[in-house]
Amino acid sequence: MQKKFVFRGLAAATIAACLAGFSPAQAQDAYKIGYITDLSGPLASSYTPTWEGFELYIKALNDRGGIGGKKVDVVLDDDGLKADRAVAAAKKQTERDNVLGIFGLSLSSTQGPVYAEMRKIGVPVITTFSGILDALPPAQPFSYSTGVVFEVAGDAIGELIQNIKKGGKVVGMTIDSVGGRAALAHNKKLVLAAGGQWDEVIFPVATSDFTPFAQAANEKKPDIVVGHYGSGQNLGVIPALRRSGYTGPYVVASYGVTEDTIRAAAQRAGSGDNIFYVSRYSSAFDKNPSVAEVAAAQKKYGTSKPFSSMHVTGWALGKFAEEALKKCGWPCTRDKLDKIVQTLKVDMGGLTGGPIEMVAGDGYGPTYWRLYAWNAKSNEMEPKSGWVKREAKGYK
Repeated sequence: MQKKFVFRGLAAATIAACLAGFSPAQAQDAYKIGYITDLSGPLASSYTPTWEGFELYIKALNDRGGIGGKKVDVVLDDDGLKADRAVAAAKKQTERDNVLGIFGLSLSSTQGPVYAEMRKIGVPVITTFSGILDALPPAQPFSYSTGVVFEVAGDAIGELIQNIKKGGKVVGMTIDSVGGRAALAHNKKLVLAAGGQWDEVIFPVATSDFTPFAQAANEKKPDIVVGHYGSGQNLGVIPALRRSGYTGPYVVASYGVTEDTIRAAAQRAGSGDNIFYVSRYSSAFDKNPSVAEVAAAQKKYGTSKPFSSMHVTGWALGKFAEEALKKCGWPCTRDKLDKIVQTLKVDMGGLTGGPIEMVAGDGYGPTYWRLYAWNAKSNEMEPKSGWVKREAKGYK
């Protein structure tokens, strides 16, 4: 027979006092954080390697003893690229799993609703993928990004393509989405400011036959074509452009597009010549110790996707997470973690052109971008510019 315990008087008061000071960290012997992303939806091929890079970092961190002897546990949920699933996962992670903060996420359509729900209960959310500035602050607490914001990317690309050809006519291509249109608007602004001409081609998100849109771009007689979309679209657009007769420079905006995607697209097109790549994070082919460290972890632990800049992106987020938790200390609380993240600055050691640095009231901070070219002979990325710095302020 079960016994039922009832606490009265002083004992009850003591227990109530203890529970009042209870925090999720005190109920476990590890730092527990959440990660939500698209692992089964239409952009899973882009999001999976970023998650894998983050997972690699946490595995390596735990193998070297964790943070102050405490391991880092990650609760992973798949949002299928659906906002309602992302919000449900966030609620589950905070209410049942007692995570200190949430990382990752997918498109801006999932980021905004999760930010809004987590602000209600005071849980910091740090995304690491493409989004729009409307999904971020200013002056919105608990909301941060170490990823690619479309407006900022469009601006940086507008400057960097001047290394390919100054002036001239640029045709921007994108899917019919808020983020894609935001990228085009800022890309256009910088192209026109540099004395160039601009035109654009926008196609539906669900497009499978890219031939008519590639032909439309070619008919505009561009000097450069820039593609603002993910892996699947680049796999279709690059060969379609070459079949249409366009052999000029094509610039891939790195929204989850891996080097392996470019290699595959080049094979389908029959040539890898004149393919360029703009990224916030280092290419997997960069020759520096930090990228080599990510590559070594990938060989040690293994991943389902070929090693790429998206693994580097996820690893950088893991590095940021470690520093935030380390400064938070043990036991860490959600409120304390948020205060740390607000102005956290983490040296990336060559994973990008500078530190990841949050700015109070901003949630994004300065970012660094670089132009690469695909070497068709060696099947590798080669840098074609230095890093250019962009602030998130002044884009709206």
